[in-house]
Amino acid sequence: MSSTPDAVAVPPSQRHSLAWLLLPVLGVVLLAWWASLRRARQLGQQTEQLTRQQRFLKSAHSHLQRRSEQLQYLSMHDPLTGTLNRHAFAGELRARIDHLSKYNQPLCLIVFDLDHFKQINDRYGHQAGDAALALVVGVAREHLVSDDLFGRFGGDEFMIACGGQDTTQATALADALRTAVAARAPQAEPPIPDLTLSLGVAQADPQRGYDADELFARADAALYAAKRRGRNQVVADASDEALPMPDAVRRHL
Repeated sequence: MSSTPDAVAVPPSQRHSLAWLLLPVLGVVLLAWWASLRRARQLGQQTEQLTRQQRFLKSAHSHLQRRSEQLQYLSMHDPLTGTLNRHAFAGELRARIDHLSKYNQPLCLIVFDLDHFKQINDRYGHQAGDAALALVVGVAREHLVSDDLFGRFGGDEFMIACGGQDTTQATALADALRTAVAARAPQAEPPIPDLTLSLGVAQADPQRGYDADELFARADAALYAAKRRGRNQVVADASDEALPMPDAVRRHL
């Protein structure tokens, strides 16, 4: 019978030589692993840093956007009453008139102020004057719809533009404001005795034209007529008593 040959034995010296040959390879592997680990940590730190920067930039962007919106709001609104300021109202009014003129639709402008407002300030103080303005603005907002424009001309004078409404409808709205303010003022805290409004109404339409400045002049003349007639009333420019404003006191939008 044949016998299986014995395994070839590796001499100890060769085994030692092989081990020494593997050491550099193992060192390279370990070095590569350490470098990879270090690179992974660096990438993790960079990713975390980029994430923090992105959050910061996003927060800064949101802040700037809110600030921009605030500045835009302040540029268009009166700080005391929150209504459109004179400049913004004039721009919106012209745009609204230009749109309605293409369809031959009417637009009415109401110009009004608080009667004897200076006496309220002088007698009760400027805080009472501010309270009177706030009361009038609050009453007006209760009677207006979202499509109406509401702005402050200056001081105690305000303007309302109602698209699609004729003189009859706008006059009814103006008188409702006048009645509501007169009824609400004595019940305010503190009461504002004898607070009333004078209001002038004018209409833009194909017959009267769609010029914003002329519309304001006619509404302002109607307000002037209401003052002459004793205040606390509404005058529309269709009325014969709404005489033209004297050139010396004629104002512009």
